[in-house]
Amino acid sequence: MDWIKEYLNYLENNQRYSFNTISSYRIDLYQFDEFIKNTFDIDILEVNRIHVNDWIMNLSQSGLKASTINRKIVSLSSFYNYLLNKEIISKNPIKNISKPKIPMRIPQYIKLKDLSPYDFENTNKSEIKNDYEAIRNILIIEMLYQTGIRRSELINLKNEDIDLNRKTIKILGKRNKERYVPFTNNLKKIIIEYLDIKNIFFNNKEVDDKFFLLNSGKKLYDKFVYRTVNNYLSSINYISQKSPHILRHTFATHLLHEGADLNAIKELLGHSSLASTQIYAHSSIERIKQVYSKSHPRS
Repeated sequence: MDWIKEYLNYLENNQRYSFNTISSYRIDLYQFDEFIKNTFDIDILEVNRIHVNDWIMNLSQSGLKASTINRKIVSLSSFYNYLLNKEIISKNPIKNISKPKIPMRIPQYIKLKDLSPYDFENTNKSEIKNDYEAIRNILIIEMLYQTGIRRSELINLKNEDIDLNRKTIKILGKRNKERYVPFTNNLKKIIIEYLDIKNIFFNNKEVDDKFFLLNSGKKLYDKFVYRTVNNYLSSINYISQKSPHILRHTFATHLLHEGADLNAIKELLGHSSLASTQIYAHSSIERIKQVYSKSHPRS
C-alpha cells in the first residue's frame, strides 16, 4: 500500500491543508522514500533512527539550508505520527532526532524615508484619479505595508472583508484562521478612491468576487503582485529582497521601533506563536546598538 498517498489524502480531505503545503509534503516524503530504497533497500515502514540520521547528513552535504532540512524533518515526523496513530508502526523513528541549528537571520526592512506615502489630497487627478491600474497598484503597496498582510491573503481578499465604517480588514490566514487588522484614515481614502474607479472601470460587468482585480476582471496571481512590489522597490539598493514579504517585515519592524507591544504585532501578523514574531525584536536590538554606537561618547 502507498502510505504516503494515503497520508496526503488525509491532509487534503480531513485536515484541509493548503495545496502548497501538501505539495511540499509530497516532495519531501517521496524524496525520503527514494533515498531509503536506493541507499538501504528497505520499505518506508522499516525506517529507524540510523536511516533518518544518514538522510539528514546526506541533505546537509548536498548544501541544503538548515531551515529546509528542518522543514523536511517536520514533514517526515508528521507522516510517522500519522502511521503511529493508525497503529501501522510501533514508534516514530523521527522522535528526538536532532535538527540542524538555524543561524539567526534578522529580516531586512525598508527605511521609513524610502516609503513615499500616497498623497491623496495632492494627487494629480488627471494622471491617476481615473486610472484604475495605477490606483490599484498604489493600494496593493499601501495595504501590504500598512497592514502586514501576506501576499496570498491580499490576493484572496473579498469585497465584504473591507469594513470602511470600522476601518478594519478581515483576513483569512493560514489554517483558515481569521484575524482583523485595523487601517488608517489615509488607507481608507485610497480604498474609497479605488472602489470608485473600480466600479466605473468594470461598469457592472461580471467579474471575480475578489477585492483586487486584474484589468481583465480576474483575481490577482502571485507573480503579478511580486512584479508590482518589485517595480516599486527597484530603486532601493540596500535590500536584496524586493518581494511583497519585505513589506510585511517592514510593517512589523516599524511598529516595534515605534514602541508597539510584541504580542500585538503577533496578532496583527497572524502568527500562531510568539516565537515567530520575536525575530523582529532582534532587529530592534540591532537598531538600538547602532544608535548607541553613534551617540555614546565612549563608543
